[in-house]
Amino acid sequence: MVGYLVFMVCSGLVVVLANALADWRDRPLWPGPGHAGALGIRARLAGDGKSWPARPVKGDLWVPDGDGPLHFVDGVHSPLPVARGGRVLDTVPLRGFPHEGPLVVRQVTVLYEPPDGAAVLRLRVPESAVPFLAGALTGPAGPAAGSAARPPHEAFRLSARRVLRVPRPAALALMAALLLGLFGLHTFVLGQSVTAEVTAKRDGVCSVRWQDPWNGGTRTAGVDCYGGERAGDPLRISARPWPVRGEAADLEDSPFMLMLGLVVTGTGGLVGTAAASLGDVARLRALRRYLRDGPAGRESSALRRAAAMVPWWSVAAGVLGLAGAGVLLCAYGFGTTVRATVTATEEYVCRVSWPDPWDGTRQSAEVDCDDRAVEASQSLEITAPAGPLRGEAFDRGITPWVLGGGTAVFLGLAAAGIAFRVRAAGGRSGVPSRSGPGARDTDRDAPVPLGKPVPAPAGAEARTEDVLDRAHLAAVSRWLASRLSGSAAARPGPREPDIRSTGWWRSPRLRRQALASGVSWGALLVLAVTAGLSGWWWVTALRLWGSETATARAAVTLRYDDGFPLSPWLVPGDAEVTFRTADGRKVTTDLAYRDEPAPGEGDRLTVEYAVQSPSAVRVPGDPGLDRGLWISGGGVAAALIRVAWCGVFTARVMRLVLAAARGAETRTAGYLLLPDPEDPAKAPPQLVFFAEGENRPFALLEAVPGTARSRLVDWLPLEGTAELRSVPGESETVVPWVGGCPVWPLSPLFDLSDPEEERDFREYVEDLAPPWIALPRSQGLREDEGTP
Repeated sequence: MVGYLVFMVCSGLVVVLANALADWRDRPLWPGPGHAGALGIRARLAGDGKSWPARPVKGDLWVPDGDGPLHFVDGVHSPLPVARGGRVLDTVPLRGFPHEGPLVVRQVTVLYEPPDGAAVLRLRVPESAVPFLAGALTGPAGPAAGSAARPPHEAFRLSARRVLRVPRPAALALMAALLLGLFGLHTFVLGQSVTAEVTAKRDGVCSVRWQDPWNGGTRTAGVDCYGGERAGDPLRISARPWPVRGEAADLEDSPFMLMLGLVVTGTGGLVGTAAASLGDVARLRALRRYLRDGPAGRESSALRRAAAMVPWWSVAAGVLGLAGAGVLLCAYGFGTTVRATVTATEEYVCRVSWPDPWDGTRQSAEVDCDDRAVEASQSLEITAPAGPLRGEAFDRGITPWVLGGGTAVFLGLAAAGIAFRVRAAGGRSGVPSRSGPGARDTDRDAPVPLGKPVPAPAGAEARTEDVLDRAHLAAVSRWLASRLSGSAAARPGPREPDIRSTGWWRSPRLRRQALASGVSWGALLVLAVTAGLSGWWWVTALRLWGSETATARAAVTLRYDDGFPLSPWLVPGDAEVTFRTADGRKVTTDLAYRDEPAPGEGDRLTVEYAVQSPSAVRVPGDPGLDRGLWISGGGVAAALIRVAWCGVFTARVMRLVLAAARGAETRTAGYLLLPDPEDPAKAPPQLVFFAEGENRPFALLEAVPGTARSRLVDWLPLEGTAELRSVPGESETVVPWVGGCPVWPLSPLFDLSDPEEERDFREYVEDLAPPWIALPRSQGLREDEGTP
């Protein structure tokens, strides 16, 4: 149990530390000109295909130390200047895999219109860089060519703090290497080497027993063993100290695997960090050289342009692939097939001896084999390689396929990396990717599609002073609706029976809502899992309860691994036992037992069984089965209570909503629809209500978003008039009717006359549309208009 907890805590710390290490360079972001030098932000840039690349190009967006223009550098094309003083039209978060996750920086696409207004750029940057980047882009534009006192390239100097960049995969590899190093230090340096006795062996795992070197008690555990160990043999192990005392590791395979993992993760982390850091420095040097010498000074040789087409991970995959190809060529290309004599066998390994086919000397080595089908002194066909691998041996069964498949995969990855880089470069190095005027942007990583462009006229940066003003909220509504795929109000409303005169179950939306909120799917999953894991405990208890029982001596033939983290510390463990009943029948069944003392394979113990159903057994006086029944029964009871609570709560809410939808108390109010900013198509939108002639809202509620075929944002106009129905005395439960269709609520009506509710909604609107977003004009674009 302690080992599981330590492993889970260490795994969480690895993720947290990897994120912290990856974010170290860019937190805090550059505070301003003259403070920390230039800042490079990893970005993808795409534009109109004329002045800007049509396909997204991956590189660095460098912000100078000053008010000069930004520059985008990708290492292949010439640096592209990005002028300041434009407008940020939108910031669209990228959702779903691979844009979200614990080890992934959340990406945001910034739609930026330069001051000339000739094109709209799409800049995909980390979310943490958006406020700073928006301020840099919309700030006042400075001179583009520098001054006599300070040449333009001097504004791009990288501070020592920002030289080191650790990508998240490299940070994870480094933290994993640190975890492996601490594990090795704890196990093999602080641990004690002792001689244990092998009690059983199964599938490469030996159950061992040893004397605790700290308190002298008897300890049992499982360790890896791939030799010829048998029950009763001694085995050298390392007994692990606190806090996992009672666990052990072998001293043969585990140190090798630990060192292998340490070398692989450490090397991968260092190589990734060095490649990323040196790549930043190289791109910054290219930018400085370009600004200092002009376009002619950046002319590079054909070899350098070709090298720019090979990403670093293609180099690594190519090296591994070529190494595998070399081994295949030496072994199976120039090698010789010989008959060798098997001298010894271990698990999946045979030691063989054969005469060298070139000089006749006796050679010996180990090869992969099926040790269950091969015995000592038998002959085995192997391949004796030539060249630098002479003296080694390779089998002719699985190794050629595994080695050949791995070589093909690595070479394919290397070729794919080069193909992607060449494709991104427009087919050849040194030439920017340009498409014709009529070409379509085929960006596969584009954010959610925009149904129509965001109209942002000059002066749109000036915000309404009161963010709760109706004009400002209408502009926010149109801005959020512009993220939807397809124009709003393009589909008719859902066809449903009039709920005021029919039963609620005839409404498809109410049925779906009742299933979504009235059924606790998590509780049902807990019930199913509990029944699958502990059902046989209850069957055993029911067969033993009230039945005639007898006792017998049973042998433990198999002890199941504790796959559940709380087994057998909290829930009982499982073992397979074999015994004979009083009438001579041989029975093999499962047994639940407590944690201490746990029976080992080969142990004999007394069991109690039901005479009519001998497969139902328990250990007399052992609380393991009873504890399992209490634990599983408690889990089932909690799940049933959750199911009942969800059903009762949903029934009450449905009764109130139906009463409000059929209520006689009505009033008319204007409304605005605010789609959700993160997922405007699926997340619950908000309806903001205005009294007639008023410019400030008096209430709001969340609405059911609908389904994929009938989304609320597709048929409900962004702005209009609603009839609010309710029951006298239940003013918080309101059902709006728009165009004869009910808009089912997900929340009660929030009264914005309450100062706390108004403050929360004000903060929500301010966070919803940051000040750098150029909102659409309040008039001139209706929700049912197409692209202007």
